[in-house]
Amino acid sequence: MAKEKSDPVAWKNPLHRPERRSRWAELLLGLAPNEEARFGRLALALCKAQAVHVVPLQRLLQIQGGLSRDWRTIPLLPQELFKQTRLFAHEGEIPGRIFETSGTTSRDRGRHYLLDVDLYRTVSTEGARRAGVPWEAVDLHFLVPSPKEAPHSSLSAMFGFWAEKGSASSHFWIRGGLLDEEGLRCALTAAIRAGRPVGLCGTAFAFAFLLDQAGPALPLPPGSFLLETGGFKGRSRELSKPDFYHGLAAMFGISEEEIWSEYGMTELSSQAYAQGPNGVHRLPPWVRVRIIDPGTGRECPAGERGLVAWIDLANIDSVLTIQTRDEAIATSDGFRLFGRSPSLPLRGCSLTAEDLRSSHDGP
Repeated sequence: MAKEKSDPVAWKNPLHRPERRSRWAELLLGLAPNEEARFGRLALALCKAQAVHVVPLQRLLQIQGGLSRDWRTIPLLPQELFKQTRLFAHEGEIPGRIFETSGTTSRDRGRHYLLDVDLYRTVSTEGARRAGVPWEAVDLHFLVPSPKEAPHSSLSAMFGFWAEKGSASSHFWIRGGLLDEEGLRCALTAAIRAGRPVGLCGTAFAFAFLLDQAGPALPLPPGSFLLETGGFKGRSRELSKPDFYHGLAAMFGISEEEIWSEYGMTELSSQAYAQGPNGVHRLPPWVRVRIIDPGTGRECPAGERGLVAWIDLANIDSVLTIQTRDEAIATSDGFRLFGRSPSLPLRGCSLTAEDLRSSHDGP
């Protein structure tokens, strides 16, 4: 038992027991930045545990001849696979929560199966805290549905955790799919009169809607901030980031440096944060991002544009490595995000998401 607690690599079973999940959370929160050796041991241990029941991960490991001692050799699973098959690392267990991506039909949606949300609650609050997002001591206003109204939204769940742990009041302003603009303006006006700082958080599209309404400016009290989570994809309304941040700063009477950008996704448990229009997205210690050349499948040299691949140690219930089609450039302290790539999927691996799905689900 002592060895099991001190050496996560010795764990042979998936992390489905409550005591092991609690211990895993402790290990993640105890990681220091740039603690590469320990991060690597945890990543390799988690990969081995997940491969027991995640067949696409098994297949990729078999193709490459297993794992080396370098966490960078853990295979990257395409993000599209979450739309095509059930990725769940706990055979015989029942998921306690299922998060879904946006989509026009149920067949368009990716699904992330979680045994429970305890670790997601821990890392989504602690990750924002460590990034410096000042969410804990201000009134929080969310331009998303509440967790009760949108139980399959990972973003609503994350903001719900912020609301639970924050020391001030919180409100969700999208109800029945519509933004209650009048109610939001009244609440912000009351906060302005009382001098209470606020945090206004939501998708980029919801903020763009407010800008389009051309209502009177709402100069927020000192100590306020905005946080946008992206979300222009598939919408007719899109702005350049400089124009977007300039418009928000003018409307809410704050500096552009008081506008935060959150980058996360349904298929992950952790997030990256950038501050200001030119900010670099930074990661918590339990996450790494690799920038992958779509032509070769290899990691790009510093300063070269490629596709974002996540290694998220908090993603214990599905797979820890996910290859996205988001473009970025690596920096010395994070990565600079450019948005969705219009290019073809990775050509460095002969297997597509469809190949991996077929190997799992059969004809």
